[in-house]
Amino acid sequence: MEKHGLPFFFVRSKKRKAFFLGILLCAILLFVFSGRIWNIHIEGNVQNSTPEILEFLEEQGVRHGIRKSRVNCSGIAAAVRQNYPEITWVSARIEGTKLILTMQEGIFVQETEDSKEEPCSIAADEDGLIVEMVTRTGVPQVKPGDMVKKGDILVLGRLDLRNDSQEVIRCEYVHADADIYIKRNLSYYAELPMEYEKEIPAGKEKRGFYLKAGDWYLEWGGKAEKGQHRTVEEFPLRITENFVLPVSLGKISVKTYEKKKETYTDKEARTEAFQRLQEYEEKLMEKGVQISANNVKIEVDHKTCISSGTLEIIEKIGRDTPVEILEDSIERTTEDG
Repeated sequence: MEKHGLPFFFVRSKKRKAFFLGILLCAILLFVFSGRIWNIHIEGNVQNSTPEILEFLEEQGVRHGIRKSRVNCSGIAAAVRQNYPEITWVSARIEGTKLILTMQEGIFVQETEDSKEEPCSIAADEDGLIVEMVTRTGVPQVKPGDMVKKGDILVLGRLDLRNDSQEVIRCEYVHADADIYIKRNLSYYAELPMEYEKEIPAGKEKRGFYLKAGDWYLEWGGKAEKGQHRTVEEFPLRITENFVLPVSLGKISVKTYEKKKETYTDKEARTEAFQRLQEYEEKLMEKGVQISANNVKIEVDHKTCISSGTLEIIEKIGRDTPVEILEDSIERTTEDG
């Protein structure tokens, strides 16, 4: 009653030459593209960024689209280890059209003859109270609980070797190394005018788009005039996580603002001043500074909100300073007879 199946389909479609040509072309493309690397995946890297490693691999001839037959996994691993001494282990393997580099970074740096550090001591670069001290190399000159001033020697880079009579027989000079933390007061002062200009959105938001391919750029709308703010958000096209095409689509937003003079209330001024103080404290903490006490007061008058006082902080200090090389005035000699 009806004819179904592949033979009858081919008979009905024998006039559609472009259809069969497309199937053949698709099979050829799949065969060709499956023999190349289209995704280079890197994992385990912390100190060295993925774009940096990808750039190094490209210098070695390993890039997206390279034939699998030209990829030498052991050679890639050896080149990465040689160029990045902090990487202690690298594994390269191919899975389908994906090249996977798995690496492990060490925490040490191999010392060479040229990288040996010169002898030095550690001096204080701030006044304060020593709260913690861990010495790895050198002789401590202070201890927790001592007050120090800027320029004081904290760790001496000279070791005095003594005999049984506690006489200095020889001096050895080292590069002092220690973690030293002090507590000190940091002054803080900031003024916030009670009057300020506030930008208020006015009118409708205009939108635009653009297309960028290499040096070629085409934009539709999104031009900003005086009194308008223009923001751009770009979306680069990519095939895989690290295979980015030189083509980008962008979204443009243009908003109109009007400036209006406003005056803070006492509560608003204190809140704004406190937020600025918190931002300042966050910047300090990003640098490794601990804040143990906040002695900043916020006062408001008719024209200005003033924040003044001190922050009690704990921070790491110490700077390298040349160690004094003593003349060898003690010489042990042996006389005959």
